[in-house]
Amino acid sequence: MATSVIMMELLGRGAHSNPRRGCNILELASVLAGERWDSCPQSVHPALAAAAGMVNDLMSDDRRRLLTPLAPWLPGTNTPDPRVWPAVADVCIRAGLASSSGLDQPGLLAGRDTARNWLAAASLPRDERHREFWAGCRDRCWARRAIRSALLTVAASASQCDADAVLCEALVDCINKCRQLAGEQAVDPRLPLVHCPQHMAVQSRVMWSSGCDWMEVGYQLVPSVQEPDSTTQAQHANAKTEAAG
Repeated sequence: MATSVIMMELLGRGAHSNPRRGCNILELASVLAGERWDSCPQSVHPALAAAAGMVNDLMSDDRRRLLTPLAPWLPGTNTPDPRVWPAVADVCIRAGLASSSGLDQPGLLAGRDTARNWLAAASLPRDERHREFWAGCRDRCWARRAIRSALLTVAASASQCDADAVLCEALVDCINKCRQLAGEQAVDPRLPLVHCPQHMAVQSRVMWSSGCDWMEVGYQLVPSVQEPDSTTQAQHANAKTEAAG
């Protein structure tokens, strides 16, 4: 049976029940990763997902699609490396410090020290770690709060245009911190707004649910009907891979 093509709008604030209602950067990443439709893709590290979700919702509506080229770099980051949580928190806190007023500095500075102490402890060889506190739920909750607070500081500290630029740069830095911890080279997938598509064509597909015995509905790109003259990060990544080879 033929499957209808959906022109998915890029990008929107919050979660979306299906592509007909639009998508956010994480839902787009789930499509690009071949996963079921979800705003919490399994292939994206939860710390990076926390930062990406906040950046998505804090950016202005007319410039949010600047995040589209970043989406394909999110999957593949869900490593068990204990350094990711404090590293992503530290990146966001540094962005907040660079954008904050004097009143915000003490809390952010304290958060930076906590993140860096956590990162230093997590970087020790396993037999030298005194306590695996970075694996605890309480510490992950602290990191989520720190990421949220720091990015809210960025969004409130400057003109919307300047805040959008800093938020986008912070997410690129978070992606690269994850890539650095995985031994990968840094990337800068940002594109001018004019080259970021407003829509993307997808169609439904039936897929097995991961680790389960039932089928779910996922979505996949339909390249032949993408917006003309639009450049997606998937194409950008493929071009870089071919050039490197």
